[in-house]
Amino acid sequence: MAATVSGGHENVVRELERFGQAPSLATPVWEARDTSVPAIEAQLAELWTPPEASGEDAVITEKGLPHARASVLNLIVTVVDADAADRVVRTMMDLGIRHPSRAIVLVADPEARGASLDARISTHCHPLGGETDRICYEEVVLTVRGEAARHLSGIVAPLLIHDLPTHVWWPGDPPFGHPVFDQLVSIADRLIVDSSDFSDLLLGYRRLSNLRRRSGVGDLLWDRLGWWQELTAEFFDVPRFRRYLPNLNRLWVRYAVPAEGKRAQRTDVEPSIRSPISQALLYAGWLASRVGWRRDRAMEQLQDGRLRLRLEGRYEMIDLLIEPLATDDFTPGELVNAHLRALGETGAAEFIIDRNRDDEATVATNADGMTALLRTVPMDEPSEADLLSSDLITESNEPVYEAALRAAAVFLAAAQPSQDVA
Repeated sequence: MAATVSGGHENVVRELERFGQAPSLATPVWEARDTSVPAIEAQLAELWTPPEASGEDAVITEKGLPHARASVLNLIVTVVDADAADRVVRTMMDLGIRHPSRAIVLVADPEARGASLDARISTHCHPLGGETDRICYEEVVLTVRGEAARHLSGIVAPLLIHDLPTHVWWPGDPPFGHPVFDQLVSIADRLIVDSSDFSDLLLGYRRLSNLRRRSGVGDLLWDRLGWWQELTAEFFDVPRFRRYLPNLNRLWVRYAVPAEGKRAQRTDVEPSIRSPISQALLYAGWLASRVGWRRDRAMEQLQDGRLRLRLEGRYEMIDLLIEPLATDDFTPGELVNAHLRALGETGAAEFIIDRNRDDEATVATNADGMTALLRTVPMDEPSEADLLSSDLITESNEPVYEAALRAAAVFLAAAQPSQDVA
């Protein structure tokens, strides 16, 4: 079952225990086995009881008292294996001070015998600048087994803070159509995924397009493309180069894959990407949707991560080539370079973005019969916490992303003759 924990239940739980070992921990971890939702609710309420109400000195209080709870949203996170657990802990601890939330981390094991609910609650505080003022939030880890794991929405819903938006982050390959997945999406205002995690990229694109009709969707991969989109658009912000935009006739994109027998040197970003071509496809889909390119036919079928399509533009036919580059300098899936070519009255023009190993890019323009204009720009790869932070402040659908997603799906389907062309 797609939503079942894999890779060892004990390993997953052990990784998530790191929430209770963080330097930001404010109170002792509360832990209960074979507990109930009302018991968890009661514990959460007690954490935020002012001292005058409890008769004791409370470490964490609210309503203007020194340690202020400041949840701005509910964040539901699913964990299906130990790798995802490590990824979630690292990201959430970096995220907390920027977007304090009631975070509910779910470990669901519907195949377990019986039905039980275990819970761990840790509270975390960060200084705001003064000696006593702090911002505080909770991490709630729920391990749900047996039949109860098939009804997660009934367990999670009572624990949410009412009147706050609810986001579901699904790190890994979402089990589209699985009852557990559908339940969580149904109670969420926004679903957040990373399309490079999809094991079946075309299926994922199509299902994601359909999900947008029910709830907002954020894609961390789309957020990674911000630098590339900005640099590409800057080429044609220059008035004398803008006339080349309708006459583009070639787009060549290369993306990183591991060199054989070696590991990527970058370790700050999750390296196990199921669909490394996804970022290159979404970049091509974005550009095509902006300038009105349409699929004409496949010149080369998708093979070994390489595809070639012929597209129809307003004035020119476009040669689209996407191919992998074996390298140890970049995380698998990262874009390495993008080359655009256009025809003009004075000959061909080229617009080039080349990434280098020093987190910089060389941007070059060779047009109007002039020698190439070169400049170097910083191009830092954002962390997953940075990407998630950016997406958590988005509260509406993104039409540009939707259009890029549809175009990417069409390109991928065209390169796979066995699939029905979208």
